[in-house]
Parts: sequence; structure tokens; C-alpha cells
Amino acid sequence: MKAQIIFKTLFLYLAWYLIISLGPQYQYIIYISTILLSFVSFYFYRPPVSFAHYVFTLVFFAIFGAVQDSLFQQMGLVSYGQASFPWWLNALYILFICYYGDLFNFVEKLPTYIKSLLGASGAIISYYGGAQISPVTIESPVFYICLAFSWAVFFPLSFAIFDPKFLWNKILDASIFYSFDKSGFQRHRLDFKESYDFREIKTALVTGGTSGIGLETALNLAKAGVEVIITGRNEEKGMKAQGQHSLLKFKQLDLSDWEKVRNFVDELEKVDSIVFNAGGMPESFNVNKQGIEIQFSSQLYGHYHLLKALHLNDKISSNSPIVWVTSGGMYLRSLDLNKIRNNPQYDKVATYANVKRAQVTIAPLLRSEFKSLKIYMMHPGWVDTPGVESAIPKFYGKMKGRLRSPIGGADTILWLLSRPFKEAGFYFDRKKVKDHFFRFTKKSEKLAEELYNDLQESYE
Repeated sequence: MKAQIIFKTLFLYLAWYLIISLGPQYQYIIYISTILLSFVSFYFYRPPVSFAHYVFTLVFFAIFGAVQDSLFQQMGLVSYGQASFPWWLNALYILFICYYGDLFNFVEKLPTYIKSLLGASGAIISYYGGAQISPVTIESPVFYICLAFSWAVFFPLSFAIFDPKFLWNKILDASIFYSFDKSGFQRHRLDFKESYDFREIKTALVTGGTSGIGLETALNLAKAGVEVIITGRNEEKGMKAQGQHSLLKFKQLDLSDWEKVRNFVDELEKVDSIVFNAGGMPESFNVNKQGIEIQFSSQLYGHYHLLKALHLNDKISSNSPIVWVTSGGMYLRSLDLNKIRNNPQYDKVATYANVKRAQVTIAPLLRSEFKSLKIYMMHPGWVDTPGVESAIPKFYGKMKGRLRSPIGGADTILWLLSRPFKEAGFYFDRKKVKDHFFRFTKKSEKLAEELYNDLQESYE
């Protein structure tokens, strides 16, 4: 590693010399070559930022250099020979980004005032040295004063902009697209500090654990020594999933059939963690025996019945983590209780989002009823799963290649199951996030108690 750093340092110094000495004659070739060199540096040394962030920083450096050098020229402080604008000189600002992510790591943690001093002194030395072997002419000593002030600001600012936590990330997250997709997970995981810790978990229950996010969650738990019960409606898929690890055990369960849910609990051994992951989008409207639409009767009511039966029958250990897997699609929905029993204009995707909004809406009431449990809500982003491919094929086709891997969707679930316990709330990529983006969805809160009373009555 040290050899690489030494080689890169010497190579960049040589590049600086070539730009200064040959740039005035071949400035466009030099400029394009320096851009290509900066991209080669990114792919070879892999700094801890995304390519888009890297390009954003590079453009900022180039614009800063162009504005600064043009302004100093207009002020009569410096001249650049016959060139109206010194592209070759601007190439040095593009070359400068190659130092970030490795060579300048020791500078990154220094106090801001030290960075300012280093920036000011380094700029003076660099421009003074460059003026000796190039057509740059310093017309006034005031140039060095202005240069020192400019770089006293630019150098510490450059570290802030290159930082993966910079505003750039907030811009990408606000776009939703570059947050929920796989690039969002790749950026967010740079902040992940904790590894999974399942030492206190002996048994887990994962609904919808036969494929996708559920199976990924179950496999990671099993590999850590946790006995995992996975449920699903399809026995063939369940047995295939069970065969992937000796600690996985499949049990067939249709969550929309509440009688079967209670029978399932009667036969179940005590568990100390649960992941409510089961989901699905039936093509047409249908109801269960109690007249509740299938998505609601399984993903909301069915999960509630399962949790309540486990709690009342002492089949869930006190202080156990319970993770409800929702969906980012609920951000566009306000809770509509009129669609639970009758939905003449049934739309599977809209209904799914409505169910997920319902799950998040009742979270505070769940925590009030089941005080001894640690109840979390999360959404996994956009994940490449068989369920997504079959349920929303158009979305899958457009997004294929940008969807997260199953572990990208399961990571926050596993993190929430880990000790120590996290603060109650709604999570995405290991961070507590808002459960409303838009004001119109907040009317859901007024319906929370009405929905929760219906859930409780349905159990009696």
C-alpha cells in the first residue's frame, strides 16, 4: 500500500510538471488527458464516494479554479501569456482531485484553521513555482495575498464537499430514485458502523421467508446460529427454501385465514424475535372469510392476529424485537379505510401501498398494547426479488440493474434485530426517517384509532 502511495505521489508530481511545462502549447490535449487521468484514478484507487459525487467534486474544483484565475487576470494581478483563458492551468484543478481519498487522508482530520494555512501556503508555493517554468507572469505581489485568501477558503471547503456526508448525499436522497435504488444503499452503507449481533437471539420467526428479503433475512440469522421458522403459502417454495440451511424450518401458513393463524401459534414453540415480511399483490379483488380484502387480511390483520396470539399464549419472549417490513410506496398514500372491505376499483399496487401506510399508521398503538416488545417499522427500498418481478413487471423491467440485492433490502431488518436495541421508530438504511413526505398523507393519523379498534375487534 505504501508503495502505491509513493508511486501515485511521484506520478502526480510528474503530471503537474508536464501540465505546467507543456500545457501552454498543447492546452486542449492536456485538459482532456487530465480529465481522463482523474477518471483512471477513481477506478484504480476507488475513493470512498460514488462516481457521481466524484464528478460533482471535480466540476466544483474546475469551476472554482476558472473563476479564481479569470478574476485575478481581470484585476490585473496576473497574466497568462497569449491565452485568453488558460485551460492548461485549469487542468491542475482537475488533477487536484486525484489527491483525495488517499493521499490527503492525513489532512482530512486536521482542524479547519490548519487546513486553511496549508491551503494558502501550498497555493503560493505552487503558483510561484509554476510561474518559473510557464508563461504566467505575476504582475503584483497583491496576487499572492488574494491567492492565499482564496485557498484558505477553498482547501478546507474541498474536504467538506468531497466528504460522502456532504450536501450531495442529501440532494440524492431527496430525489428518492437515487436513495431507494442500489446506489442509495451503497452510499448509505459507508456510514454503517455496527456489525450484526444475534448472540441473544435463539429462535426467530420470519413470515414470507421463502424467497426475496424474507429468505435473505432468514439465511443470515441461520448462519449466525439462530433457529429460524419461515412461513409462506406455497409448500414447494417453502421446502426448497428450508433446504438451503439446516437451521431453517418451513411451516405453511396463510395469514389471511385467521383460524389457521391461531392453530399455527398453538403448535409453535416460543420465539424471541419476529420479522413480519409476508406480502403479495393479488391481481383481482378478493376477501377472506371475514370479508376483509386479502392484502389487508394477511399483511395487516393477519400479522396482528399472529402477534396477539403469540403474546397471549406466552409464545414470544419479553423484550423481543419485532420488525414490520413496509414499503416506500406508502409515502404516496393516505390511509383509506373504505377500501378494506369493499373496493370496486381495486388496484393491486395502490392497495399494497394502502396496507403499508396502515402498518406504519398503527405503529404507536401497537407499541402501547405490546409494551413488553420492541416494535420497529422499516422499508427496504427497491429490491430485486421474485415478488417484485412477478407483481410489477413493468417497474421491474425499467429498474432492473438499479434494484438492490436482497441483502440491501434485508440489512436494516437484521440491524434492528441486533443488540443493543434501537429507538422505536420508522427506519430506512439504519436511520430513523420520517413516515410522511407530504401533508396530505398525515390525515391517516386521525384514522389510526378507528383502524386499531377494528383490528382488536376482529381478534375477539
